[in-house]
Amino acid sequence: MYYHAVFEDECGGEFGAGVEAASKEEAWACLEENYPESRIVQLESPADVQEREARLYASISRELDGWDGDEES
Repeated sequence: MYYHAVFEDECGGEFGAGVEAASKEEAWACLEENYPESRIVQLESPADVQEREARLYASISRELDGWDGDEES
């Protein structure tokens, strides 16, 4: 499976990189090994991206429909 990571480099800048791996843990280890000078701040699979986007779209939809977060509304 393909995983995409966002890194923070030693100067505080961000960059992205991807890796094919059997699991998220394997992807994390591989990326840490290949970019030891940087810190992984986000690691997502395509399923993670879809889930995050679905939550975002649902939140936007509720906001546009006038939902204010009050369950009694």
